Amino acid sequence: MNVMSRKMKVTEDTTLVWAKVFSEDKSAPIWFQFIVTAWFFATYIDFPAVTAVRYLLVLALFAVIALKSSTVLPNIVRAWPLFVLPAFATSSILWSPYPSEALKQGVYFILTPLFIITIISVLDARRAMRCLMFAGWITSFMVLAKFSSIDSGGPYPSKNYVALQMNFMMLLSLAAALNKSELTWIRLAALPFIPLGILFVVAANSATNLVLGGAGIMGLIALRVLWVDIGGIKNARSLLFLSGIVFVFAILTVALAMPGEDFVGDVLQALGKDGTLSGRTEIWAAGRVVQDQNPLFGTGLSGFWQPDNGAAQSINYYDFKPYGTVLTFHNSYMEVRVHLGYIGWVLYIGTWVWQGQRAIRNWMVSRDLEASALLMLLLLVFITTFTESTPWGVFNTPVNIMLLASTAAFSSNRRKFEGYVPVKVSESSVRPVR
Repeated sequence: MNVMSRKMKVTEDTTLVWAKVFSEDKSAPIWFQFIVTAWFFATYIDFPAVTAVRYLLVLALFAVIALKSSTVLPNIVRAWPLFVLPAFATSSILWSPYPSEALKQGVYFILTPLFIITIISVLDARRAMRCLMFAGWITSFMVLAKFSSIDSGGPYPSKNYVALQMNFMMLLSLAAALNKSELTWIRLAALPFIPLGILFVVAANSATNLVLGGAGIMGLIALRVLWVDIGGIKNARSLLFLSGIVFVFAILTVALAMPGEDFVGDVLQALGKDGTLSGRTEIWAAGRVVQDQNPLFGTGLSGFWQPDNGAAQSINYYDFKPYGTVLTFHNSYMEVRVHLGYIGWVLYIGTWVWQGQRAIRNWMVSRDLEASALLMLLLLVFITTFTESTPWGVFNTPVNIMLLASTAAFSSNRRKFEGYVPVKVSESSVRPVR
């Protein structure tokens, strides 16, 4: 309720003011939730006719943008920093050796945030996360059907990718089960998918995702207990926040006090991995050579991982991959540097800064578990940027999560102005005029 500046004195201690009255649209059409779940599923995993399904869903989402333009368009304007990098990436058709492929990829980069903003503008964060979780549940049955080959990826191209996807499915299910505001039947239905996701991650034997999954589980439980439950007490959140800062500095102090200790090596040894991070360090060495050849603008979108690119095929050869494999540098920042140069790299970091501060601000003011869960998941996606290229991509689960986390606050901006109502304001009470 917003109060206008015009006031009228009624009595000695009573003033009449006109207040704006808004109603909040809390509706979430089932048909739209179905479309969102289908879209998330089509970006969760490839399946027969997935391209045709995606095109149909793109048309459906554009129709929603047209129908809900008064709600969606203002949020698109508010989220303009999310479109700066995609716009620059699309302009790389001017120097990419494969301009048609670069144009298609650039359009995908623009549509990815556009559709997430549309979804979060019509749904609230809880329902959007629920749809993403449902898509993960459906995908888990496809993974279960190929469980015997999960150590080589199952229905995915690699074990790291299947472990990453099932990690997010498991953590979304855990967040739903811990959320007191979620529907009871959904909380109960989420329970069996938690151990199922853990089973998939362990069976895939991906060291990175084992660590991320464990950290995610502990983080979500800690946030539920400390930030949501205990944080409801007056001044508790400020105390918890300061305690967290002290704890982090204490850990850093202990680590710096033992310069001879190889913590990373100890962790890798415990997980049965070598210091090359499963060959990533060799790929990164090759990537540093490539990125320095086109330092400012890069090769352009789709300009490197091509069958006729000798440097790309050399990396495939030394990484024991078949000729023509579309590999990645297993590092989002290097992927951006190679394809879009220093300019794209700066824009990518700027995008992360904007997304991070949006998610943190939403988390600081929210009393719901959704904001805490999205911040936790965003942190896990950020960590994967150093070992995977997936966070710099289009139409995939990590990107969907980081966009949801940074735009979740937009879902509360669905107010409709209804009119004015006179309100009597006195020293002892505030009551509407009868």
